[in-house]
Amino acid sequence: MNCPASLSIVIPCYDEEEVLPSTYARLKELCLGWVNAGKITEYEIVFVNDGSTDKTFDIMRGFFESDQNVVVVDFRKNFGFQSAISAGLYAAKNEMIVSIDSDLQNDPEKIAEMVAKYYEGYEMVLGVRKDRAADKFFKRITAQLFYKLVSFFGIPSVYNHADFRLLSRDIVAELKNFPERARYLRSLIFSVESKYACVYYECRARALGRSKFNFSKMVSLAIDGITSFSATPIRLISLLGIVMFLFSIIGLVYTLCVRFFLQAVVPGWASVLLIILFLGGIQNLSLGVIGEYLSKLYLEAKQRPPYIIRREYRHK
Repeated sequence: MNCPASLSIVIPCYDEEEVLPSTYARLKELCLGWVNAGKITEYEIVFVNDGSTDKTFDIMRGFFESDQNVVVVDFRKNFGFQSAISAGLYAAKNEMIVSIDSDLQNDPEKIAEMVAKYYEGYEMVLGVRKDRAADKFFKRITAQLFYKLVSFFGIPSVYNHADFRLLSRDIVAELKNFPERARYLRSLIFSVESKYACVYYECRARALGRSKFNFSKMVSLAIDGITSFSATPIRLISLLGIVMFLFSIIGLVYTLCVRFFLQAVVPGWASVLLIILFLGGIQNLSLGVIGEYLSKLYLEAKQRPPYIIRREYRHK
């Protein structure tokens, strides 16, 4: 790899007016230090406004007007975190492109280690949390469940890696060839490159504001990840159908044998009712899983853009 190389830092933002000033100041300080130390040749900070309803965009504009190294991508509405990251990656112009959360719970100083890994020949460097001790109990349990599900369904991923990563410009160019609207970048990157390095970091407590990534968004992201990269849920439904069919045949044979050979009737209306309720629940669950896949096909068939940019602010 070219050493030193240029660096872009992508920051997706939704209603982050409280943290942006300190985030920008910290990243600018670090980037200037890396330039002076000869670790990078130049840098740019790419802010993506994901349809914010507060003063986030105005703050970004202020950064842009006072700093030649700032780029602002302004969405027309809120399109979601993964779309915002994608837009930032595609807007970035430098050789190394890092995506990081706006609240800097991801340690920005670890970017220097990512850059070092890039110079060693890795075009994909993943930021991985050492542990989840800082998370609340519910967040920790749901996150562990999420990664276990992803692993169970055979979806390519790295445990405790979210969206803090470095990608080469070539990998980002390849990502543009994947047109799907429901994007799950944590696994999509493995469709481009299998060689990667990891940089481990301690997750910091959020200094200001509240996280916008709530439980419903986490569930939505999990569903997108599973349905985009695995057909296992559909296969499990087929397998469950076969098992239930075999059990029903066994039950039918048993009932007929009792009736004709023992001249008796198999008792148990309560058990029959429970079986009916169980089968009804399984059917509804199966329809729900199939519906998720069909809805994804429906949305992809429309070929609507994953996001719409009102304007990109860039110094000539």
